[in-house]
Amino acid sequence: MRSTASRTWNWATDTDFWRRSALTVAVLGGLVAFLLLAPRGYDWKWTAVWRDGNYASYIIGGMWVTFYVSMGALVIAIFVGIAAGLARLSKNWVWNQLATIYVELVRGTPLLVQIYVAWFCVTIAVRDTLEAAGASAGLLDISQDKIFWGILTLGVFAGAYVAEIVRAALLSIDKGQTEAALSQGMTRKQVLRFVLFPQALRRMIPPLTGQLVSLVKDSSLLSVIAILELTKRASEVRGATHNTFEVFLPLAALYLAICFPLSWVARRLELRLAD
Repeated sequence: MRSTASRTWNWATDTDFWRRSALTVAVLGGLVAFLLLAPRGYDWKWTAVWRDGNYASYIIGGMWVTFYVSMGALVIAIFVGIAAGLARLSKNWVWNQLATIYVELVRGTPLLVQIYVAWFCVTIAVRDTLEAAGASAGLLDISQDKIFWGILTLGVFAGAYVAEIVRAALLSIDKGQTEAALSQGMTRKQVLRFVLFPQALRRMIPPLTGQLVSLVKDSSLLSVIAILELTKRASEVRGATHNTFEVFLPLAALYLAICFPLSWVARRLELRLAD
């Protein structure tokens, strides 16, 4: 049964939400004021960055690349995570162990290292293999595309966490439902498809939304392989103008503008979908 808070929630009357929003704005305002006033004698040059239409539009355009990469990675992560999560619950020892190794390996190594390995090692091996197999020029181009590898690497990374979300959601369903369904003549696959997964899906949605927030932030690491997302573009503008504060303070605000609404949606879904 859903809680009263989740049944009667209304965005216009959610006092706690608006109080938290006001407090967040106040804290951020104080932090920004401190950063602006603390460096005495610093020659602020906001106009050099944000009144130049080329620089401003170039940085803001990176938001779309960041969101595109993050959404693409989330789609891959969902498919990979569902497969790995089910494999982790499988009674087949081989699939179970392979999924466990994947999850532990990915979760146990830094994303930055995985990006380096994917771009500087895996891409070379893939290119040489495709060339030896006589692959078309179009396929070779795709295999060397930075956006493709960035999305794939982020997707595989997030897939390990999605796998645990899937596994935890399925394990949270009362075992009595499985036993009851099996006693009615359903196979285990039918139980999973028609009984367990629909219920587990409701419990997966909020953490999956939270995973998207993490992907947006993690996508900033793709700047190390020169993908022109938000952080990389801001770094290039900083290099051209030599204005550090004027570039990176608004950069933090842009990430917050993306992540805060997504975090809010995740919280609302968690309340609305609560049993």
